[in-house]
Amino acid sequence: MTTLARLVAIAGAVACFIGQAPGQITITSSDLNTIFAVGHSLAEKIDKATTTLNVGFHGPTSWDFSALRSDSSQTLTSIALGSAPFNSWFPTATHVFQTDVTLTLGTTNFPSVAYIYFELGGNVLNLGIGVSVTSTALTAHSWNVPADLFYGLPSTYGTTWTSAYLDTTDLLISGSVIGTEPSSRHNSTFIVDAYGPMTLPGGSVHNALRIKKSDAVSGSVSYIFLSNDGATVQATSSNPAGADSGAIGVVAASVTWNLNVIALPIELASFSAAPAPGGSGVFLSWATKSEINNYGFEVQRSARPDGGFAAVPGGFIPGHGTTIVPRTYSFVDADAPAGMSYYRLKQTDLDGTVHYTDPAGVTVRAMDGANAPAAFSLEQNYPNPFNPATTIRYGLPVRTNVTLSVYNALGQRVATLVDGEQEAGLHEAKFDGAALASGVYFYRIQTPGFVRTMRLELVR
Repeated sequence: MTTLARLVAIAGAVACFIGQAPGQITITSSDLNTIFAVGHSLAEKIDKATTTLNVGFHGPTSWDFSALRSDSSQTLTSIALGSAPFNSWFPTATHVFQTDVTLTLGTTNFPSVAYIYFELGGNVLNLGIGVSVTSTALTAHSWNVPADLFYGLPSTYGTTWTSAYLDTTDLLISGSVIGTEPSSRHNSTFIVDAYGPMTLPGGSVHNALRIKKSDAVSGSVSYIFLSNDGATVQATSSNPAGADSGAIGVVAASVTWNLNVIALPIELASFSAAPAPGGSGVFLSWATKSEINNYGFEVQRSARPDGGFAAVPGGFIPGHGTTIVPRTYSFVDADAPAGMSYYRLKQTDLDGTVHYTDPAGVTVRAMDGANAPAAFSLEQNYPNPFNPATTIRYGLPVRTNVTLSVYNALGQRVATLVDGEQEAGLHEAKFDGAALASGVYFYRIQTPGFVRTMRLELVR
């Protein structure tokens, strides 16, 4: 199962945290318990383009990973065991990380929430993963027998360990098994074979260990770089039999990294960018589930997703300090240039500490004629998921007849939002799902020259 295979790799990143020590680094269970504390989050960045990486040399060395990209990101948050749904599957767990994922079954994608379970004691053990598919009774259970030994503790330069286990996955509906994925066997050897300073994007430097992981079953070789403050880099060699020093080839999209693990001052529920109604600028909106000492947000814009961000004039929005009440925010960048732009939020604590969201991209179309877009368009609804109302935006380059309807998963029409002739320009329609059940729906626009269908999700 592709999604769970990816989560296994992410679980490896979650366990890649160590405490500070002078000179050579020693990983201890107390270090990891501090990093795994409830409320701490990890934003794991995925570099989808890098195919060559300098992995340094054995013994004392150094690494410059400052050119790594952030093509996509996934946030994992340590939550209290009591709030996780699959504890009975993993009775020895001491920690659990939660993250949003997309579970792919056949050709269908399902928004889901995954829970990765660990046992921290004398060693770091990965017990398995539980996945809950949003708005359905479908779950997935992936477990390791025996538990996967991620790290033998304490660990320092020269430490070695092995991990041999079988992972199996069940698919269940309402607790009843409906299918079992073929089991996968793993037999890995780990050796800590290098240490030194590691430079990450943005120029920060972190003391780190390098762990070489060799799997006797798959034949793969991976490198895990662990800093003394939680920063990590991981990559899989494209030639397992090749050199393990200097510049080596790595598997495309296998490189992942993160700067550190932090206790987030806010719990961000959503952040999106879309063309503004009326045909000028960009409409930004975001929502928080809770906030701690939040001074406010600065809206930043760039022409590329991996850097060059600058503050948008007038784009500071005050926060709500400390609150457990969900809050919503919005901002219109009226001077956004035509073409593709990327936006992010610079969130500032009351003590001056700053954090950044991952970027959101949006295309602003050049106007043709009297405030009309150059082509037909249908945008993703916002918010999505939604409860109970959402907004759907679309563009018409000419005056034309338009039908905009919403359908359930069975193909039955549940609402007609627009049915008639409209002028050229950018338009929006509101959809209120208050009378409908939670689930996945589809909205479809149809004109004499354009037809498109997109998906939306109602969550109670």
